[in-house]
Amino acid sequence: MAAAGFLPKTAALVRKDLRIEARGRDTLPPMLAFTLAVVLLLAFSVPDASRIEEPVRLPTGGTLLFADVLAGFLWVTVLFAGLIGFARTFEVERDGGALDVLLLVPLDRAGLFVAKALANLVFVVAVEILLVPAYALMFGIDLGSGWAALAVVVLLVDIGFVCVGTVFSALAAQTSSRELMLPLLALPALVPVFIAATELTSELFAGAGFDAVAARGWFAILVVFDVVFATAGTLIFDFTLE
Repeated sequence: MAAAGFLPKTAALVRKDLRIEARGRDTLPPMLAFTLAVVLLLAFSVPDASRIEEPVRLPTGGTLLFADVLAGFLWVTVLFAGLIGFARTFEVERDGGALDVLLLVPLDRAGLFVAKALANLVFVVAVEILLVPAYALMFGIDLGSGWAALAVVVLLVDIGFVCVGTVFSALAAQTSSRELMLPLLALPALVPVFIAATELTSELFAGAGFDAVAARGWFAILVVFDVVFATAGTLIFDFTLE
């Protein structure tokens, strides 16, 4: 009975957030605009990517594969586009003075965390639906059968990303400079997941298969990161709101 009440109420909160966004269009359009601007800028500034496995010389004298460069650009774009959206996670409740009303909803705080995280996940996935095909088109990335492996990596990254972003957006929402506080709070915690994302995506861009990627320690780090922060988010969300 508790689960039966938990799921419909959580789904109702998700629909509420998505309905508000569909009417106001205050979160997703800025995220998409930022993403499109970055993709166009990179398309005109990054050299020919047809030789994706060739090394790129760094100013410091070292080298790295061009696949590493593209993977890094991809996830930096997702990171900052996501932070733009996370900063508005509690914007409606904060501006309307409805945060206290939201806390009176007869639902465990874990359900509120899940609802906000799922709404953020929808926004991040919408950005990636535009971003990943645009990267593939602009930079000639041909993964062949590796698209399923990339989808798994993207999903794992997104889960950890939205869990961290949702928790810290609740903390930042209580401050007057939330747009500044959110990156300061969230970026240190997000470093491991985005390093892992870049490493694994670079291997996929370079032609590695899912078995090779899944055997990497970075893949295990992503899985552990998701479990830890999803669990921590559900447990401490009540305290962050209070």
